[in-house]
Amino acid sequence: MILIFWHYFKREFEISISQATDILSQIGFFMLIMVLFPLALGPDPDQLKQFGIAIIWIAAFVSIVPAYERLFSDDYTHGFIEKALHNAQPLGCYAAAKCFCFYLVTTVPLLIILPVICLMIGINSSLYFEIALSLLLGMLGMTLLGGIASGLVLGARRAAILGAVLILPLSLPILIFGTMSGLALMESEPIKPHLYLLIALDLCLIVISIPAMQLGLKNAIEND
Repeated sequence: MILIFWHYFKREFEISISQATDILSQIGFFMLIMVLFPLALGPDPDQLKQFGIAIIWIAAFVSIVPAYERLFSDDYTHGFIEKALHNAQPLGCYAAAKCFCFYLVTTVPLLIILPVICLMIGINSSLYFEIALSLLLGMLGMTLLGGIASGLVLGARRAAILGAVLILPLSLPILIFGTMSGLALMESEPIKPHLYLLIALDLCLIVISIPAMQLGLKNAIEND
């Protein structure tokens, strides 16, 4: 299973590198949101600090949601998933590798530009590690939710809208706990309880997401 996972992961990573413009578009969208929010709030540094953490989480979420619709759609259109199913390949390994690669190529660039974002909205650079850790945990959960939604609506009409409708309410706990962890940092309060809640959500989603994505992919092929 590990070798199959690695084979799929290597394939997905090579595809992601060849489609680097998609990653750059997401980063550009994230930066655009981060620039527009301070312009709307005004130049008051205290106000920017107060809403800065929430802005980061909203920008990260809004910039990544449009990419979920393309998570499995290209392979579905080109017949790769159907071929894997007919060859008795484990779709769970494929879905896990797909999500893990998506998580890396979307989250790592955000973490790279995060110091610039923190500087722009007046957040102390000493808080970067904790904010980055909470984003790592939160983005993992959102990626798994995106994988579930993308698998379940695969092949459906208006899949992008259906996926967004599924993701938005389910992602609220992640956004709430992630934002609360950042606010706790700003107020010098313990951050561990919020991180533990994010870890618990991630573990639950890891258990649930793989079978759900596998079922969604299988149903999409069988109902095609």
